[in-house]
Amino acid sequence: MTGLLARFRWLYAPRAVDLGFAVRTTIAALLALVLALWMEMDDPQWAPMTTWIVAQNSRGQSLSKARWRLLGTLGGAVVGLIAALPQASWLLFPVLAAWVGVCCGLATFLRNFHSYALVLMAFTSGLIALNAANAPQDVFAIALSRSTYIFLGILCESGLASIFAPRLADVARREIGRRVAAAIAQAGQALEGMLAGQEAGFLRSRALLGSVFSVSDQIEFSEVEMRHRTHAGDHARAALASVAVVMSRGLGLVARMHETALPPAFAAPLAMAQGLARRVRADMSAPDPVARIPALRGRIRAIGAECRQQLVNDIIAASMPDPQGGAATQRHLDGYVLNASLGVLLARLDAALAHLAATQGTGAHDHFRFSTPAWRDRTDAWHNGLRSAGAVLAGGLVWECTGWPDGATFAMFVVVTCSRFAANENPLRDSLGFLRGAVWAVVVAAFLTFVVLPGQAVWETLVLSLFVPMMVGGLALRDGRTVGTAAPYNNFLPFMVYPGNQSRLDELTFFNTNSAVVLGIWCSVLVFRLVLPFDPDAERWHMRRQMVADLRRIARAPTIPDTAAWVTTLTARFARLVRHAPLSDAQTNAYLDGVLATMTVGLDLIRLRRLLARRTLPPALHRAVGDLLAAFAAWRGQPPVTLARMAATVLAQARAQAGREANLSTRLEMGWCAAYLEILARELVAHARFFDTTHRFHVPSGPLPVRAHTQAA
Repeated sequence: MTGLLARFRWLYAPRAVDLGFAVRTTIAALLALVLALWMEMDDPQWAPMTTWIVAQNSRGQSLSKARWRLLGTLGGAVVGLIAALPQASWLLFPVLAAWVGVCCGLATFLRNFHSYALVLMAFTSGLIALNAANAPQDVFAIALSRSTYIFLGILCESGLASIFAPRLADVARREIGRRVAAAIAQAGQALEGMLAGQEAGFLRSRALLGSVFSVSDQIEFSEVEMRHRTHAGDHARAALASVAVVMSRGLGLVARMHETALPPAFAAPLAMAQGLARRVRADMSAPDPVARIPALRGRIRAIGAECRQQLVNDIIAASMPDPQGGAATQRHLDGYVLNASLGVLLARLDAALAHLAATQGTGAHDHFRFSTPAWRDRTDAWHNGLRSAGAVLAGGLVWECTGWPDGATFAMFVVVTCSRFAANENPLRDSLGFLRGAVWAVVVAAFLTFVVLPGQAVWETLVLSLFVPMMVGGLALRDGRTVGTAAPYNNFLPFMVYPGNQSRLDELTFFNTNSAVVLGIWCSVLVFRLVLPFDPDAERWHMRRQMVADLRRIARAPTIPDTAAWVTTLTARFARLVRHAPLSDAQTNAYLDGVLATMTVGLDLIRLRRLLARRTLPPALHRAVGDLLAAFAAWRGQPPVTLARMAATVLAQARAQAGREANLSTRLEMGWCAAYLEILARELVAHARFFDTTHRFHVPSGPLPVRAHTQAA
C-alpha cells in the first residue's frame, strides 16, 4: 500500500515547483482557449493544445520548442498547399508520403528541437492537406488558421511563463555552472576510484560518459534562456568534452598501470593525483565551486611539475648504462610513459576547470566557439523515412478503400504519430505512451462532454470545468514515470472536448471523431511494431559494425583524425547504449566495456599514426608499425586473432630494439610505441568476441578461445 501511495505522490503531495508549473500552464492553456473563442476561431481547441505542447520543464526548453514549432508550422503550412491536387487521392498520398519520409529521414541527423522542427513540418503539411481534402479551394485559409492557432498558443505560454521567470539569464548562467561543476565532481570521484583500482570507479566513469551528451543538450536550453549573449554554452560544452577526454585518459592510464609493474618514480605523482581527485570532488560539490577553481588549478600545476620532474629523471636514468641487462631501462621507460600520460590527463582536467570559470565570466571580448557533432546514422535515416512514408500510404489506402466519413481524421493522426516519433531512438515504446495518453484523454473527455458540460452555457464555467483535469495532467507531466502518458493526455484533451461558441459535441460525433483519432494512433503503433521495428540486439550489432568501420577509417584516412573528435563520437555511442538498457544488465555492461575498448584502440591507432608521421622510429620498426596499420585498414570485422598476433609481434620487436638503441630520443619514442602496442594487443585479446562482427555478440559463459592463441603469439 505504501508503494502504491508513493507512486501517486506527484498528485497528492507535489513539489512547489511542480505545482507552480501545472497552475501556470493550465492558466495559459485556458487563456489561449478563451482568446480563441473570443476571436470566433473555427477550431479553438488547437490553441490550448499548442500551449501544452510547448510547455516544458525549463524556460529554455519551452522557448526553444516554441521557436522551432513556429518555424516548422510555417514550413509545413507552405508545403501543405499540396492539397491543391484536388480529387487526385492517388497522387496526393504518394506526394505527401514522400514529403513526410524525407522530413523524418533528415530529422534523424538532428538533435533536440531542431529535429522536432522537421517532423513538425511533415505532420503540419499532412494536417492541412487532409483537412482541405474535401474543400481544396479553402487550403490557403486552412493553412493560415492553423498557423494562427499555433501562434496564439505559443504567445500565451511564453507570455505567462515570462512573468514567473524574472532574471532568467542570471539563473541560466548559474545553472550552466552547476551542471558542469557536477560533471567535473563526478569525474573526480570516478578518477579517484579508478586510480585506486576500485570497481566502483569504473562504474562511475561509465555513468558519467553516458550522461555527458544529455548534459550538453540541456546546456543548449540554458543558452536560449541567456539569449546567446555570451559564449558560456560553448565553454560548457568544451568543459564536458574535456571531462570525456579525462575519463578516456584515465582508463588508458589505469590500463598501462595494470600492464606494467608500478615504477618507483610514479608512486609520488600517483598519490598526489589521488589526493587531487578527492579534492576536485569536494570542491566541485561546494556551494560556490567557481571560487575553488584557482586553488585547484594551482594544485594541478604543482602535480604537473612533479610529473615533469620525474619524467626528466627517468629520461636521464634511461640514458645511463644498465647493469641489469635492460630491465632497469625498461622500468624507467615505463615510468616516463606513465608520468607523461598523467601529465596529459591533468592538462585536460585543467582545461575543464578553465572552461568552467569562463562560463561565469562576462565575456565582453570572448569569441570562443565549440560544438559537438550530432549522431548521424544513414541506416536509421532510411528506416525512419521508409517507415513513415509507408504509414502515410497505409492510412490513405484505408480511407480510400473503406470510404470512412472520418477517414481523413484517421489518416491525419497516422501522419501525426508516425512523423512525431519517427526520429526517436525507440519509436515503439514512445508511441505506446502516446496511445495510452490518448485513451486517458478520451475517458476524461467523455465524462466532461456527457456529464459536466451539457448544463453549461458560458465560457467561465467551461474554464472551471477544464481546470482540474488540466491541472492533474500538468502535475503528471512533471513526474518521470508518467510523463510519456501525461504529454499526449494534455495535448488531446482540448481536441476531444472540442469546445466551440455555437456548437457542442453530440454522442455520435464524439465517438466517430475520437475513435478515428485513437485508431490512427494505434495504426501507427502497429507500423512501428511490424515495419522495420526497433531491435536492441540488431542495433547493437549494427553499432559494432560501425565502430569497426571507424577503426578502419582511422587507420587509412588521408589525414590523421583528431583524438577529441574520436572520444566525442564514441561517447555518443556509449550514451546511446546506456539509454537503451540499464547498467545492471550483464549484456549491456559487456557492450559498454566493448565501446570503451574500441575508444582505446582508436586512440592508440591515432597515436601510432602520429608516431609514424614524426618519422623518429628505426626503419624496421617503422615498417612493422605501418604493416600493422595497413592490416587494420583492411580489417572487415573478422575475429581479431591475426591483428592481435601482429600487435604482439611488433611489440616484442619494439622492446628488443629499444634495449639496443643508443639514441635516447629514439629510445623514448620506441617506449611510446611499445606502450601503445601493449594496450592495443591487450584490448584486442580481452574483447575479441566484441570485435568479431561476423555474428551477434553475447556474454561468454567460458574463457575466450582466442585468448590462448594470442598470448602464445
